[in-house]
Amino acid sequence: MRGQVGPAPGRQSWWIVASQRLSPYLDPLLGIVAAAAALTSLLTTDPASVDPRLENPDVVAAIATVVAAGGLAWRRSRPVASYAAMVVGGVVVSLSGHYIGLLSVLILFSLYSLAAHGRRRDGLVGLGVGVAVFGGLALLDVPDLRTSDLLLAVALLVAAWAVGDAIRSRRRQQQDQLLAAVTEERLRIARELHDVVAHSMSLIAVQAGVGAHLIRSDALAAEHSLEVIAETSRRALEQTRSMLGMLRAENEDGTRPPTRGLDDVAELVEDIRAAGLDVALERSGTAELDTAISLTAYRIVQESLTNVIKHSAARTATVTVACTVTTIELEIVDPGPSRASATGSGHGLVGLDERVRLVGGRAEYGAHGAGFRVHAELPVGVRR
Repeated sequence: MRGQVGPAPGRQSWWIVASQRLSPYLDPLLGIVAAAAALTSLLTTDPASVDPRLENPDVVAAIATVVAAGGLAWRRSRPVASYAAMVVGGVVVSLSGHYIGLLSVLILFSLYSLAAHGRRRDGLVGLGVGVAVFGGLALLDVPDLRTSDLLLAVALLVAAWAVGDAIRSRRRQQQDQLLAAVTEERLRIARELHDVVAHSMSLIAVQAGVGAHLIRSDALAAEHSLEVIAETSRRALEQTRSMLGMLRAENEDGTRPPTRGLDDVAELVEDIRAAGLDVALERSGTAELDTAISLTAYRIVQESLTNVIKHSAARTATVTVACTVTTIELEIVDPGPSRASATGSGHGLVGLDERVRLVGGRAEYGAHGAGFRVHAELPVGVRR
């Protein structure tokens, strides 16, 4: 089967880099071009052909035109100041009886920029100021501003503001969505780190205590505890490196370990047994699992057994995994009793609830006789 030629990432990267580098210079360049074009329009147009009352260009009109159009150089960085320069310059040109020319079009772009890159209130104020200025100039009967021109100007001002405000709202929505995605990713990484670190540190703490207790009386048992500590530490580092690798660029080599899943529960149970907790694993049924569901199931079992080690005096626990065509049922039970001195912040169970809810499942946990029981039901695929 012949491979398909994909988009050239190098070309796209070059374009993105070039755009980012040129972006700070685009608006100043726009201001220069707009000022030159507006000044040319003022100087080359015969005022009498537009309105006999218009005066010939002078220094005041030329300076006001350049200032008004040149203000577009700050249309994104200082949209209020840019729009103010445009309005003031246009008013000076009109009140002095000169041809406003291209400024009548550029003021629409300036108002659009204010609405798109400023605050919503600033955009509304700018629209009101623009309408008031054109209305005031019409009342003063300045040249080249008939009633039809006033109505058209007001309609165009409203349209320019509406387009800019819509773009500002859309940009704000995209920022909110990005922030929500970043927050969700942070929570996901926090859950993963908690599960890996809490589970590994619990096993290491137990084995360290066993090794310290037996190092003089049973060297072989103490050596076994050290081996379990070393293996647990290695796996914890691998999983931590895997999670940190998710934060890196996609074009890095894929050497990090695969994500844990339901098929790794047996290995997890063996690790727990090595820590001294006799775990009975019962599995029934098979199913093709979504990756997120499989990871969630693994983390539920891991968190539950870790809690047994940390908070229970039980020497045994039972893990039951039952798969059907549509659901996976997990149950982890220990006979207790719970340690009266055990304390915890509850982040593990909170994370468990979040995981189950995100994939569309349900979970319940609580006292079970003298011990504790966790029961979860997950769909085979993620419910969108």
